[in-house]
Amino acid sequence: MCYNRKRVIWLLCGALIALATCFFQYRYDNKYNFPGPRAREGVLDLSQHAGDQPFSILAYGWELYPQLLLAPGEFDGLEPLFVYLGQYGGFEGANGSGSPHGCATYRLTILLPDQSKEYALELPEIYTSSRVWINGAPVQSLGDVSDVRGKPSTRTGMVTFQAAGQAEIVVQAADYSHYYSGMVYPPAFGSVLAVSDLLTSRLLRTCIVTVAALTIGILYLTIGVKTGEERQRMTLFALSCLAFSLYAVYPLFHQFGAGIWSYRLEDVSFYLFLLMLTALHCSLCGIDGRPRRIVRGVGSGVALLALVVPVLLAGRGLSAMMAYSRFLDCYKLLLFGWLIVTALFNRQKGGDTDGPLLAGLCAIAVSMMFQTVVPVFEPVRTGWMTENAGFLLILLLAGVLWFGTVKAFADRAALTENTRLMKKQFSLQEENYRIVSENFAEIRRMRHDLRHHLNAVMELARQHQYEELEHYISGCEVSANQAVQPALCENHAVNAVLNYYIQQCGQKGIPLELKVALPPELKLEDWNLGLLFGNLLENAVEASEKVPKDQQSVKVYSRIAGGNLLLTVKNAWDGQFMASGEKIASTKHEGTGIGISSVRALVDKCGGQFFLTPGEQEFVVSVVLWQQL
Repeated sequence: MCYNRKRVIWLLCGALIALATCFFQYRYDNKYNFPGPRAREGVLDLSQHAGDQPFSILAYGWELYPQLLLAPGEFDGLEPLFVYLGQYGGFEGANGSGSPHGCATYRLTILLPDQSKEYALELPEIYTSSRVWINGAPVQSLGDVSDVRGKPSTRTGMVTFQAAGQAEIVVQAADYSHYYSGMVYPPAFGSVLAVSDLLTSRLLRTCIVTVAALTIGILYLTIGVKTGEERQRMTLFALSCLAFSLYAVYPLFHQFGAGIWSYRLEDVSFYLFLLMLTALHCSLCGIDGRPRRIVRGVGSGVALLALVVPVLLAGRGLSAMMAYSRFLDCYKLLLFGWLIVTALFNRQKGGDTDGPLLAGLCAIAVSMMFQTVVPVFEPVRTGWMTENAGFLLILLLAGVLWFGTVKAFADRAALTENTRLMKKQFSLQEENYRIVSENFAEIRRMRHDLRHHLNAVMELARQHQYEELEHYISGCEVSANQAVQPALCENHAVNAVLNYYIQQCGQKGIPLELKVALPPELKLEDWNLGLLFGNLLENAVEASEKVPKDQQSVKVYSRIAGGNLLLTVKNAWDGQFMASGEKIASTKHEGTGIGISSVRALVDKCGGQFFLTPGEQEFVVSVVLWQQL
């Protein structure tokens, strides 16, 4: 097993970018590190800090009354627990019974300025039934908190209210079936505009990520189905994108109160994303046989467990739920460890996807580990770390596969053009062979007729008819010149191309100057030699046609010097020339010119040199091919 330095660099870049991004999120976009005053023992004092920032995150200092459903005014004489939201995944830490299920009441009092003002409170998911009061007035009721068999109901949103002096928030929550219970996510509180902008920015981010992943998936699925090129990889990548889009869209479902099924869809979609990603990884890295069957089988099993186990665990104890959670964490870490190692030591050569694949996989693995080991984290605006890393991987692979697809289409276009020129070359060779055969037949006929011509000449000379004799001899010379087509050079392939373009230029009235002296045999194959001359002459004639008739011209010079093939083609042109680096734009279609690209590729393959000189009046292309004899 071996690895190369480029892969290690990609791996380190992915790890460093992920670490830097995760640290930035944890430090500056974390609800639990959000700047501003924090609540203590159920009271948050904003009376002196109302103008310091537009909104606050209500994470700390909540009063918790486990297994009690209390309405405003019913708290006298009761001793609360003081917790931060997210400290427990359910009610297990509060009641000490080991069960995450049951009911509880949360209360937080916010001290405000004496002036009456309109405020907004974000309402995150409260699992899985809830009632909310602000200053004694009910503002939201989802499900029935008093009914153990009641239908769960969760959704996100925002409520607005007028308050002066203080705002008492009371939340009743009950859950008997979900793996989260009660208030888990800290809400935002502040001015209506600030809280509204915060929620809008989150939804906008969700829409961008979801629509982008969905669009990329549909695009690549269409490319794979329509073209047949790399169909398996395109389809797997498209399915990965579609699964990721279903995984990332959950905030929209929660916004509209889609129900508990949306959480199961979120879980299953994530593990389907990992399954499709694993299958794509095996395809890109050439992993087949037993290892591929094992890893895909395990991935399918985990995706199935994500669909079935939450239903089976409904109402079970904390230990079973924690065991299932640890199992999933171990699976994800082991999976990404295997993906990174196999990508790093991939033996496939020339894979353009190796580096970006490594960087994206490493980014997801680092994000998952970071998100697991940090004490408490929930993003304010930028989304969960794993989601961001997954989206980064999709963008990286989409870019690599897109450039690979474009390159494949360009190669196909170049191959099609070369095939066309080869067919033309073959037809020119056939035409050249026909002409040579006709020349031989004409020579045999002339030799047969020579005796008759000599008799006629002798008779005219004997009769002293010298003027008629001169006309007769001139007629024979013209007939001989018309009958036999002269060879332009000794090389048959080049001769065929030159004869073709002599006819083309003659028909189009373009002056053609030829000074070509090449031997019959060169190291360069005849068909490549024909492509070289054919491409350059075709471009020269087409460019010359675009200028006025009195300025049109094409000149071809070629010879052998010191064993090297020298070729120069000059033509009049209109000055329209666009190039980017070594790529020259075509004047006949969008994209790079295929003819010039084909000539450059041929010259590079032969280890020669290629020169372009766009002059004021003439466009000059020069080619040197070393040691052709």
